[in-house]
Amino acid sequence: MKTGTFLDMDMAQLGRSAGDLYRWWVGELGAMIPTRWQRHKAQRLTGLIAVAEARGGFTVEGEKRDAGAENSDTATILLSRDRALVRTISLPPLGRDDLRKLVALDLDRLMPFPPGAACADVSAEGTLTDDGRSAVQVAAIAKDELAAIWQDALDHGLAPRAIGIADGSGAHLEFDFLPALVAAGIATPARRARSWWLLVAALFAANIGVMVWKDVQRNTALEALVATQQPLVAAARKMAVRLTGEDKTRAALMETRRKDNALAALALVTRIVPAGAWVQRYSWNGEVLRLSGYKQPGVDVLAALRKSGSFASVRATTSDVASESGTQAATGQPFDITAAWAK
Repeated sequence: MKTGTFLDMDMAQLGRSAGDLYRWWVGELGAMIPTRWQRHKAQRLTGLIAVAEARGGFTVEGEKRDAGAENSDTATILLSRDRALVRTISLPPLGRDDLRKLVALDLDRLMPFPPGAACADVSAEGTLTDDGRSAVQVAAIAKDELAAIWQDALDHGLAPRAIGIADGSGAHLEFDFLPALVAAGIATPARRARSWWLLVAALFAANIGVMVWKDVQRNTALEALVATQQPLVAAARKMAVRLTGEDKTRAALMETRRKDNALAALALVTRIVPAGAWVQRYSWNGEVLRLSGYKQPGVDVLAALRKSGSFASVRATTSDVASESGTQAATGQPFDITAAWAK
């Protein structure tokens, strides 16, 4: 099933698309820099350099390269300037990739080549004209000639990473025709050394390993810190348990005092018992009160306790009732009352 999206791409095509996107992004950022601040963007000549001879063959490091070499060396192929047609035109201030596309669309008008018969490259001089356009040098070579140079390089054991013309100083590559050959389907870009990718993979694995090692070290340090704090933690837990027990004991004592406060009960009974009655015996066990004593005629201790609302089941004992109906002591009438604490 075809989705018509990037999901249909294989890894090679996806990698090329990602590279094109990155180069376009970098080119767009570079185009945003003011022209007066832009430096010469030509590629510096590094690595192996092979000079293409006019009649075929290559000179590498001052020596002629033999054909049929078994080992393939990645090299930059330099052409003499007189093998290309070069002219300066005025174009809008664009990035180099955009300038290449613009020139390729109009190459048959700019250069004396039939449509599709030449490959071209551009080199922006960085100067602006009065109308705000940029002066751009355009170099073009016949496509058949570049294809022959490409094949000749392969026959001599050279894998071209660039085919172009050096600038006046000889230190930079001013024009590079290899991208146009690749776009035409004639050439393929030179593969980068696998050792670099292996180095990147090794560094990535090393980075992950260092991160894992640092994480293990942090966990080990944390475990050591926890181990050193164990005695303090045990003492703190023991103290917390003891404080919890003391809080429970204190709460139980407060509850017991609230329910069984003998002094409060005594003060309450002293306030309730009316004048003309005196208590000879006072008994309180926290729940039941018993009062016995003598009272003057007309004094009702039983009614006073009931009206207070602090006691329930207030009643006189049998001896009290009998005493009230029987003999009367010289000091007054005896009473014996029991009452329960009203909760």
